[in-house]
Amino acid sequence: MNKSKTLVLYAITFALMIVFGLLPYVFLLPLLFICVTADWKMSAVSGLMFGVISFCYAFAGSSLVALAFIEAPWIPIVPRLLVGIGTHFAFLAAKKIVRGEGKFARSLPYAIAGAVGSILNTGLVVTCLILFTPDLALNGVVMYVYAPTLLIAGAIELAVNTLLLPPIALTVQKALRMTPRKALERKEESDTGH
Repeated sequence: MNKSKTLVLYAITFALMIVFGLLPYVFLLPLLFICVTADWKMSAVSGLMFGVISFCYAFAGSSLVALAFIEAPWIPIVPRLLVGIGTHFAFLAAKKIVRGEGKFARSLPYAIAGAVGSILNTGLVVTCLILFTPDLALNGVVMYVYAPTLLIAGAIELAVNTLLLPPIALTVQKALRMTPRKALERKEESDTGH
């Protein structure tokens, strides 16, 4: 796929990041898609942008999490940067481990990346919220009491991302005739000197 098509694809994906930021349980999908189709640098930038979008949405929200994001603006940003990088490298590792040409073997690395991205997102953000804003309260509810609700939402996001990322990524890659992952992996290995 040429550079202009790639640029258009990622511009559309960034736009989807803005729209999906308002939708519970699927808001992470555009970021995860970029992490399994782009290099680690684009994954990091996308994670950073996703974090900034989350921070901006905090001003429109009225939840305890929105209040925490406003009080500690780095919480929605830094963990999402790590989610982008971690998801990308989890996908590359899964591609090296999972062998085979069947539909399941082709889908499994995407499912693993979706699961890792979801777990990283929930784990890092909830941990930061509990550690750095434990006494923040809204309507009498403090963050550590609200954390189980966030973990339940995270479990739903885990299931959604693990199930939806493989068909979305594989379908878009096939439709756009994107560079096969093996070629991208070889390029990344040559870039890092391995």
